[in-house]
Amino acid sequence: MIKLWFIAAFIMTIISCNTASKTTVGIHIEGANSDAKSRIVTKDSTYEVALDSTGSAVIVLGDNLKANYATINYGRLKIPVYIEPGKSFEVSMKFEGRRVIPTFTGEGAKKNEYLNSDIFKSFSPDFKADEDAFIASLAELQNKYYTNLDSLGFDASFNQLEKKRLHYVAYNLLPNYPSYHPYYTQDTSYKPSDRLYEEIKAAVQEDETLIDMEIYQAALVGLVESYSYKDMEEYDALLFAKKQLDFVQSNFTNPVIIEFLINKTATAYIGRSGVDHLDEIAPIFNAKVTNVDMKTKFDELCAKWAKIAKGQPSADFKYLDINGKEVSLADLAGKYVYIDMWATWCGPCCGELPHLKELEHKFKAKNINFVSISCDQDKAAWEKKVKDDKLEGIQLHNGGNNEFMDAYMVTGIPRFILLDREGKIVSADMSRPSESKTVETLNALEGI
Repeated sequence: MIKLWFIAAFIMTIISCNTASKTTVGIHIEGANSDAKSRIVTKDSTYEVALDSTGSAVIVLGDNLKANYATINYGRLKIPVYIEPGKSFEVSMKFEGRRVIPTFTGEGAKKNEYLNSDIFKSFSPDFKADEDAFIASLAELQNKYYTNLDSLGFDASFNQLEKKRLHYVAYNLLPNYPSYHPYYTQDTSYKPSDRLYEEIKAAVQEDETLIDMEIYQAALVGLVESYSYKDMEEYDALLFAKKQLDFVQSNFTNPVIIEFLINKTATAYIGRSGVDHLDEIAPIFNAKVTNVDMKTKFDELCAKWAKIAKGQPSADFKYLDINGKEVSLADLAGKYVYIDMWATWCGPCCGELPHLKELEHKFKAKNINFVSISCDQDKAAWEKKVKDDKLEGIQLHNGGNNEFMDAYMVTGIPRFILLDREGKIVSADMSRPSESKTVETLNALEGI
């Protein structure tokens, strides 16, 4: 029965579009929303199509199609596929809880079954292991992947490209070790060896031909971040960004890879921290990035952040507190306002709560309000957390109204904001309660 929708969909596509010589991808999603859309994202193009009442669609790929990796996207779901000219295939996706089970048929099915096989889900990295053992486990994993690939009888050109991808599937984990090992072992005295950093650098090579591959991009970023964080005693967003920019310029030679990493670093920093230090980031960006699309997006991002730069009036909010009383930003005029945007399900958010309590006690007699705004969908969970943990300050729930978060372009929590006594922005990305510089910043405020 499942196959029937493919037959019907292909007949309709052939009749309406004359796709007999085209490369097509049939998609069927069990339980799909009637108004949902699905996309195929290739290296050069994005194809989007609405699913019909049965959750099915056929996407016709372009004539200039080249063999390469792609993804099929549906909402937050993303599954890897390999697209080849003339090799059409169909995929049916079934959800089991949060897991999706894709089933492939057609001429292009075999490689896509392989890309979605369980072999890529069976490895669990042991970050508690010592450095030598962890490095050895990645080498063993890569060999396992290579042996499996060689047994499947694919063509040599695919195997050559796939082995490059498999290398980074395995070794993409290595740049995480310096920060993950002390977390999992609770060994605060651990200091990564120079050999470990040498292994990270050796594992991630410059290869312009892979720059559109997500796993390779992640490995490049991991390499840069691990080296840039190496000697930082306490995290500082601006310093971290500048160290990354310096590392890229000092350690890479390929202009395409340099451009990718400079754009990635500068955009990530501005996206998180705003334009208060744009003069320290923009000159490097402008010198190394020539891609028109990258430059346009960077300029648009800067323009958005200019609206919430230091000295700009803050967006207003009007939310109910834990007792059901409406509180707006205007009600807090005359005092500085330190805002925490958080949720009960957010581990890092809850990790900051004891530090926030301590901060509130230190500044209890000062001219400042501490405001916590929850974005929990489960209001009852928020109420329970506030009462059980005896959270202090002004506790607000946004009731599903994210306009204030959107105004500050919040893409991750916790997020902290500091406003002056007139409701103007001091910092749209204020340091956390756990950071020592937070007390220093607050103590330096005029009239605090």
